[in-house]
Amino acid sequence: MSRGNWNAIWTEAFFDELARVGVREICVVPGSRLTPLVLAAVRDGRFRMFSILDERSAGFFALGIGKASGRPAVVITTSGTAAANLYPAIIEA
Repeated sequence: MSRGNWNAIWTEAFFDELARVGVREICVVPGSRLTPLVLAAVRDGRFRMFSILDERSAGFFALGIGKASGRPAVVITTSGTAAANLYPAIIEA
């Protein structure tokens, strides 16, 4: 099986699990590394997508969604130090 097929299988399983645990909203901090994952989420059709330009803002936006709806929200961001900018919202939660 090709690498592309495995990626498709794993992203489908990932989004199935997110939907199973109640996720309906995904906050995306745009970046070229994320394109395949974001396109898969859009194609999936079960999620409302929000594009937010800053990781810290995305974290607090997702926190607000969670507090308002009682459901978890997901933030998709790039690797490395970008993820550290989510910590203030995680601590606040």
